[in-house]
Amino acid sequence: MKRINEKVKDIVEVRKFQSLQDFNEDAAATLSAYRFTDATSELMSKWLERVVTLQNGQGVALALAGYRGVGKSHFLATLSAIASQPELRTKLTDSHVAASAQALLRRRYPCVFVRRGTRPSLMDELRSAVAATFSIEEDSLPERVFDVLHIIRARAGDVPFLLLVDTAMERSARVTRDDGAVLAEIAEGVRSIGGLIGVALDDDI
Repeated sequence: MKRINEKVKDIVEVRKFQSLQDFNEDAAATLSAYRFTDATSELMSKWLERVVTLQNGQGVALALAGYRGVGKSHFLATLSAIASQPELRTKLTDSHVAASAQALLRRRYPCVFVRRGTRPSLMDELRSAVAATFSIEEDSLPERVFDVLHIIRARAGDVPFLLLVDTAMERSARVTRDDGAVLAEIAEGVRSIGGLIGVALDDDI
């Protein structure tokens, strides 16, 4: 009788899996650990195509919906790795995604990650993310959404930017506040200045 691992291999191919605690810590490791399926390959290609359209000054708002743990965070971090690290695009093993990535500018797209559940309000989390991305003193940032977004636009220069909103993996409890109105304001502002906003819609949003 075959050993159990050999029997399993008759059904599925078992491969090493790299567990990541923080998808945004190491872009190369995040990209390497991502496994494209037919569905996620198609989805990533569509998102990259929308990033390409930013070159025409047209803003984009996109969302991922799904329960916690289905892979939304890894998807957004992988998108960021591809957009912000041109040198990693040659490491894409999925031909469909690689073809879409070739249409991107051969420059670094600034990516701002807003992590819900880390501060008292979404506005605080937006300001914290902008401060961390562009090495700005958080206290010096304005309080209004549109003013903060214009700082991103100015710091990004002539390169389109991505603003990605995701619920923090390390949050200690479910985020119970209602962020809908602020998210809508942020999305409208990002679109109006030619950026892309991508939001991971957890069951607690």
